Amino acid sequence: MSAEPRSDRPTAQHAQRTFAGNVLFATGFLSVAATTLGGAFACVFLMLRLGDSAPLSSLIHEDGRGGLVVGGIVLGAVTGLFLPVTLFRVVRGSKDIPRLGAGEASRKILVLLAFDVYVFVLAVVVSLLGWILPEFVMNLVAVVVLGFSYAPVMLFPWEKFGLDGVIGIRRPGSPRPSASPQTD
Repeated sequence: MSAEPRSDRPTAQHAQRTFAGNVLFATGFLSVAATTLGGAFACVFLMLRLGDSAPLSSLIHEDGRGGLVVGGIVLGAVTGLFLPVTLFRVVRGSKDIPRLGAGEASRKILVLLAFDVYVFVLAVVVSLLGWILPEFVMNLVAVVVLGFSYAPVMLFPWEKFGLDGVIGIRRPGSPRPSASPQTD
């Protein structure tokens, strides 16, 4: 604790946002929230329609429909969150977070597509458990399995395949992505 009076200490200047900055932030936040929620609802609807139509209608038991609902929520929410954020980063960057180039953005979207296929297949496989599990247990299993389906994706060593930073998460101790592309 310092012995000097508070009036002698320098006061920190808080960064001031402009009105236009606040409007841009609110617009971006609302658009990302809308695409996340809209994507989740749309994918739940599409997954249930897919489960009711051939060829999946004969595979998925009535008790397994909860797996399709949870899979639709994960699939739509992750896609609805990731796409606008990636597109915003293509258009806008800062000193700390540089803009994405077209190649890096397309790689991120392709990885998102691969994750969507992974979640879809996992949702169908989990919903097949409806044949042996009652509905309430099936829903609990679907929430746990599909809710944590991102864990293998996060643990995968992307940097060994030259895709470091594709998911947007840095491992502890790894260097920050640079603004300029690396040349080998």
